Amino acid sequence: MNLGCPQSIARKGKYGSFLHDEDPEATYNVLSALRSNLPNEIGVTAKIRLPPTQADADSGKLGNMSQTGRPQTIDERMKCLIDCGVDLITVHGRTRFENKVAVKAANWDAIHQATHVAREYSGNSNYPIFANGGIEFDQDIQRCLESTQASGVMSSESLLEVPGLFCYQEEGESDTSAKGLLERQIGYAEMYLDYSTILPPVPGSLGTKGGSFNVIRSHLFKILHRYLEENPSLRSWLGNQELNTIKQARELLVELRLIYENLDEEELRQKSSFDNSWYRRHRRQDAQQHETTPAELTIEERKALAKLRILKLKEERKSKLKL
Repeated sequence: MNLGCPQSIARKGKYGSFLHDEDPEATYNVLSALRSNLPNEIGVTAKIRLPPTQADADSGKLGNMSQTGRPQTIDERMKCLIDCGVDLITVHGRTRFENKVAVKAANWDAIHQATHVAREYSGNSNYPIFANGGIEFDQDIQRCLESTQASGVMSSESLLEVPGLFCYQEEGESDTSAKGLLERQIGYAEMYLDYSTILPPVPGSLGTKGGSFNVIRSHLFKILHRYLEENPSLRSWLGNQELNTIKQARELLVELRLIYENLDEEELRQKSSFDNSWYRRHRRQDAQQHETTPAELTIEERKALAKLRILKLKEERKSKLKL
């Protein structure tokens, strides 16, 4: 049961984190009913966020709260879930208010607290808790496991940009140099285009106009986000509906390589900000500046960028709905 969704559509439907925060009793009734009516071999799992604070409640952010009249603590939340018979719990280390431009670093200490409470209360020292949030680089996985004592780690946003995030790497193998990041991301894009050639996305799954290439376009925007932000002309080219074949996408990758091929590590590092990634797109203070249209662009380029911004918003919304 997904009790972590913080999106506006979850607010309208009163599900996800909104249901858990504002009517926890209904949440636990559903989970208890699932556990009571499903065979034991079918697990019941829950993905949650950290509960809101009393300050959130006092400021009116929670609307009409349930009978308790106050937010649950993380200890109370974990105990209730275990009382419902939930077999595995994933804890996202942020509240539902820490979303989009308000997103902050995940609170691994709170996840550690949740892990401790779950195992002590259940009497199972191996009770499975998964940690979620703050996984940006492969080395973050081990850091998170050590900090939270969780059984496992999950990620969502980062995988859209770095699909190989969970691939096994030998110690010291990870390359976070500017050149290494460039080659890694272009490599992911080339690999994705290879897979899309063999197994194309379902036609029309992101609109009838553009067919399955709109799915490919969406993934390329995320994988190449850092470098498309630095090169508005390439960004507008990818956003142009006239670019609608894998062959054209490969041509874009060739152009991207040409832009950076003569830059050394220091020049590339100065040009390519580490914070300019898809994962950190909401954390940049200058995010609005990146969204404005440069004065030197033509009218056609400005139109293309406007279409791109609309497309990005749609894809963000669709990707969030799948979480």
